[in-house]
Amino acid sequence: MATVNNINVNTTGSFPHLYLSTDPTAFTGSQATFSGLDLLPVTCLTDVTINNSTGIYSFVDFCGPDMKKLTTPADNSIDANIVLDSVEFFGDATHTPATGAPFYGVNGLSSSKIEVQFILVLNGDDSVADGIGKYYYQGKGFITSIAPTVNPDAPVWVSPISIAVTGSFTSGTIVA
Repeated sequence: MATVNNINVNTTGSFPHLYLSTDPTAFTGSQATFSGLDLLPVTCLTDVTINNSTGIYSFVDFCGPDMKKLTTPADNSIDANIVLDSVEFFGDATHTPATGAPFYGVNGLSSSKIEVQFILVLNGDDSVADGIGKYYYQGKGFITSIAPTVNPDAPVWVSPISIAVTGSFTSGTIVA
């Protein structure tokens, strides 16, 4: 029987991490750490969906009785739900530079229509000290679909968040 190599996210230190930056060159996927970069870590994700929806164009011609298919450009996105943190969501007015992602926060990046570079580490933060590779998706895009909500049964503010990806994803493993 083959060995199963699951990407676990249910142990301490292996939770997904989403980092945002207004610097278009902030991440190179193979780098071992992002320390020193002007990043906004988006923590407390309640779920994450990575969408790579390549379109399909179907057609039929007079050369045969069956449908033919062609791919069209993909519409990529990252969708999640987050528990709101006041600084992450509304920004840190004391942060310098006043143009960085931490200054704006998730809401400010969305409402100001600022393109972000993101990296979503599937199984932990950017540390590889444990010797296990971390898997990631990265790219550029715009924050959309912000809609904070609360109710008596779950009395913390939560919001969906989407990153409408501009272009393609890059994916791989962060290595030491």
